[in-house]
Amino acid sequence: MKRTQNMFICALAMALACSTSLRAAEEGQKEGNAIVRSTTGTVEYLDNAAWVPVKTRMKFAPGVTLRTGSDGVAYLSVNGVSSAVCLTNNTTLSIPSMSYVGSANEGDTTTMLKLTTGSVLGNVKKISANSRYEITTPHGVAAIRGTDFKIEVITTPDGKVTVRFNSITGIITVSAIINGEAVTHTLTTGTMWEVGESPEKIAEQIEQDYQHQILELIQIIENGPGPGPGPGHHGPGNGPGNGPGNPGSPFPVGGPPQGPPAS
Repeated sequence: MKRTQNMFICALAMALACSTSLRAAEEGQKEGNAIVRSTTGTVEYLDNAAWVPVKTRMKFAPGVTLRTGSDGVAYLSVNGVSSAVCLTNNTTLSIPSMSYVGSANEGDTTTMLKLTTGSVLGNVKKISANSRYEITTPHGVAAIRGTDFKIEVITTPDGKVTVRFNSITGIITVSAIINGEAVTHTLTTGTMWEVGESPEKIAEQIEQDYQHQILELIQIIENGPGPGPGPGHHGPGNGPGNGPGNPGSPFPVGGPPQGPPAS
């Protein structure tokens, strides 16, 4: 099953590369980057097999892998201003590809993220028809277009991995291999899909909390950290997602990080 899932993900990646190669050859493809706007707690990147602390304003090329600790949160601008992401506690995220054709702000972009563990909250501005923004997980792929989202990779006490896709606003196309067959769903605003289950509405309180977190993410990326937590914060760590209780803020106790403002 795992081999089949890996083959499916590889096939999607190959299709993506083919769809953008012609335009890149004609107009010139340029390498994008990710810029760290703010961090708090333990945030590291992998450098020659060693984990090194991440600092605000660091700039990373494609191929970087970052991780946060149990107290760590990181805010990044990814591939110019096309997207903003927040790595919540205990998250490992790599960025295999960031590129653009034409203007870094208005051209066609290709962005590929790989979420291994934890969760990532994101805001992707509306991208062009020739652009691609995809996030792969251990069980499934999400295609993003002008969307606010949260994607979670959850390891259960028995060692199993559960993946949950949440569309906070906009549309996400999600695909996964289930029992040997490719399954695809289109998630609209306020809808979530736990791989292996049926799509369903996000609980109202959780949806409101996610919306609040997205607003904070945008504020921190554009203006630097705010004065502290507002309504909707419910404590540290990643929450259980859809279901009873509150999902928790992505921030540790004390609110958003208080580092220097973004440049």
